[in-house]
Amino acid sequence: MRSLRSLPGLTAALAPLALAACSTLSGDPATRPLENPLGNGLRIAEVQDPASPHYKNGASFDISSAVVTWLDTFDETRDGKSVGTLYIQDVGANTPYSGLSVYETNYVPASLKVLPGDVLDFVGSYQESVSVGSAKFDVGTFLPQLSKPVGTFDYEFTAPAPATVTSGEFVGTDAGFAIGRKWLGMLVTIYDVTIGAGGEDTSGRVTYPFGGGDASINGNSVAISNELYPLGKSDFKAMTHFKSVTGLLTWFYSFHVAPRTPADLEQ
Repeated sequence: MRSLRSLPGLTAALAPLALAACSTLSGDPATRPLENPLGNGLRIAEVQDPASPHYKNGASFDISSAVVTWLDTFDETRDGKSVGTLYIQDVGANTPYSGLSVYETNYVPASLKVLPGDVLDFVGSYQESVSVGSAKFDVGTFLPQLSKPVGTFDYEFTAPAPATVTSGEFVGTDAGFAIGRKWLGMLVTIYDVTIGAGGEDTSGRVTYPFGGGDASINGNSVAISNELYPLGKSDFKAMTHFKSVTGLLTWFYSFHVAPRTPADLEQ
């Protein structure tokens, strides 16, 4: 039997009944309040938004009701080092700071194979890494992740809808990394995209740089990447136009929109 947490909104729906029961003159004991359908932990946005009173880099947090957006099973570098990242978002939210990538998750039950739409509770450390291995990032930039958490399966739900990100949010300001950073780890859609020629580095990472309507995020280059599925460097010609590009927004020195499947690239 599922807990009440598997039915977001149930508390609100039954609240008037609970109040009525408490206000009768029958002498019945007060009705016990229903548990929070989203759990008693924090939301992802509360953990990583610098304006949140809970925000603290390096601290351990209890996060409730995080829905799986995608699990990276494609090893684009073919060395086992670019696979396994889990992407999660707050249930019912696609607002800034509500998504996050997860590094080295330990699951309860241990045999759990997560799928998009699965909802889990996590206990782990929120880290803003300024370097990865020998790679050191520029001052003011970092890679936000939930590091080595324990994820406990809660219930099945639906994967979040993408947030629509417009060029006005990314281009023409001096905020730099900080603006695009709000959407990192989230499923986003960007409209009216024209790309440049595809390229592939020596490790197997393929990118198609944006070269049209949404050409940059505050001066940081943006590209479609092959992080999540086998996108080839010759799949599209230079100056191909897409009605929309959907994918996980990632960052490693620059921003990438990582489509999950070919269907995320709509021409």
